[in-house]
Amino acid sequence: MVNVVVAGATGKLGKMVCDLIVASDDLKLVGAIVSAEGGNAGKELYPGVKAVTSLELDTIMEGVDVYVDLTTPDAASSIIDRIPGYGAAVVLGTTAVDTATLERMKTQISKNSTSGLIASNFSLGVNAFYRVCELMARMLSDYDIELIETHHNKKKDAPSGTAIELLERLQNATGIEEVVKGRDGVTGPRNREIGVHAVRAGDIVGDHTVIFAGNMERIELKHSALSREVFAIGCVRAIRWIAGRSDGIIHSMEEVLEV
Repeated sequence: MVNVVVAGATGKLGKMVCDLIVASDDLKLVGAIVSAEGGNAGKELYPGVKAVTSLELDTIMEGVDVYVDLTTPDAASSIIDRIPGYGAAVVLGTTAVDTATLERMKTQISKNSTSGLIASNFSLGVNAFYRVCELMARMLSDYDIELIETHHNKKKDAPSGTAIELLERLQNATGIEEVVKGRDGVTGPRNREIGVHAVRAGDIVGDHTVIFAGNMERIELKHSALSREVFAIGCVRAIRWIAGRSDGIIHSMEEVLEV
């Protein structure tokens, strides 16, 4: 049995992940971390699992195999580098965590001989999408490239973590360094650049589109997530994959999904 703690347990994705863990035969939810301001601290979220804040971390981390962070950049940055010290593997699904915190987390994972997994997106389809976009970018490196991401109106960060990951892969594939986030006014002809655009509207789970245009043609590649459940399923798959590993390094969803 794999003992799991989920931070962000009452969030949209966090609750789905907790539900899947509770319903499984090989995973056990032993802890749930919530924000102090949400009104859920102290409540029993599942039988035998009472929600706590990050200030009570010591009370729930004994014997934990995997710690899953599905919180916010600020919340994750305040705690994630401490987790390897408890001997737990880390699954970090929170995006936009600052680089300094990630480096400290990596150092602690190595020092404590645990393992980590950082995922900008847990979806199998998105990780395959990454690969296809990279292939197209290498083949059409002289085409203009635009990246458009669309999410619900409650999303806090922009561009999305998935868009940032896509951008880095497109840049590596093409060698393009200049990035333009949105355009306004008299911008003049475009340079050798990649345009990135964020749209926020309604309850859209997540769409990512990459446009390649040139040579009198246009190619659009698009991934649409129809439900957050696809991310929850991928997250649970990551938990099972990372459990028991003690190699002291950071892994990716591509390794989990074998894409």
